[in-house]
Amino acid sequence: MKAIENLKVLFLSIVFSIFSICYLVSFGFLERLSVAILTIFFCIFIKNIKKVKLSYICTVLCGMIVGILLCNYVLFFFEYKEECKNEFIYKEENENTAVLLVYDGEPERYDLPILLKNMNRKYSLKENIFLPLRLYRYKRVYEKVGISRYNYISRSIGQKLSNHLDDGYDIYISYLNNKPYYEEVFYEKVLKQKYKKIIIVPVFLTESINYKNIVHKLEMDHLYNRKNILKFMNPLWNGEKIIKSIVQEACNEDGEKKEMGIILIGSMDIMVNKDIEPKAVNQQRLFMEKIKKGLIKNGFEERKIKFLRQNLNDSEINNILGELQQYGVGKILFIGIDDILDKIENQYKIEKSIEKIKRTEELDIKYMKGWGESDLVIEELEFRIRLLNVEKWN
Repeated sequence: MKAIENLKVLFLSIVFSIFSICYLVSFGFLERLSVAILTIFFCIFIKNIKKVKLSYICTVLCGMIVGILLCNYVLFFFEYKEECKNEFIYKEENENTAVLLVYDGEPERYDLPILLKNMNRKYSLKENIFLPLRLYRYKRVYEKVGISRYNYISRSIGQKLSNHLDDGYDIYISYLNNKPYYEEVFYEKVLKQKYKKIIIVPVFLTESINYKNIVHKLEMDHLYNRKNILKFMNPLWNGEKIIKSIVQEACNEDGEKKEMGIILIGSMDIMVNKDIEPKAVNQQRLFMEKIKKGLIKNGFEERKIKFLRQNLNDSEINNILGELQQYGVGKILFIGIDDILDKIENQYKIEKSIEKIKRTEELDIKYMKGWGESDLVIEELEFRIRLLNVEKWN
């Protein structure tokens, strides 16, 4: 009889864990259903709390661990699967030059299959024990911020670039962390159009791990296919027009330049990733230094321009704000310098920090979330693509 009771407790503990995970990672009807069932579980537990013994607690914990491991395993089956067919079918060559834009990217809304794929690639199996908590954090961020405009801006850049380039270029848009993934577009669209010349344009600031992985992946695949020629665009850290674009945006802000503080926010991923790339860090530092020189040249004070080089936290921001307030700044401008648009999670962190600051300090604070889609950004990409195309194709 006691064994049957223990099995019942074990089973209910597993069910409790399953619905706890469902609450963390799901949304809509399934999320509401999970809340209702978890509420029933809590009511039953409170009602019987006086009967709880040590053996009961041990059984519950074992059941919860089994449930968590089971859910983590099942989540792998919900991961987005790419349908890349490495079939190279050539009938006649396409004389146009294919331009494959590869952005970092992120889902426009909370998308469980996409986020699962991205996290499984980024984290080890051991680290994925905390996968449901990471997904819950993303879900809450999307609920607070709404939608990510990254896809809209990236498509807008692609359209403007297509208008700037002549008829000899065909533009394709792809992403590292969103649909359509760059491998899908490369195999399913670019190669099947039989282009002889293909320019890969990773829209990344530095030669980061992600940049290197994209280049390595396509180079390795290209070894088995010599009927077309690939060229890769270098990272944009030395792009003078992108630097000029950021400086112009800062100059367009209202207020006296000498009374304004600037905080340049670098890549958060590059600073907290254990596989940190010294070369990428140096490139980012040089990029920020060039922006700083441009700002000084346009009337901003050097001592009022600060770099935020590490993972965003309140103490670091407070230290920088304390320094700026000593100089009597009346307005502060946060500038994200790493991408066309800061990731939605980073936006949430920064905007949350800004809200905290505004509750305690009377400061005018603005947040510039990335390079955007200005004409100078388009011109920088156009110049690099045209230069690659006129150089000798091996």
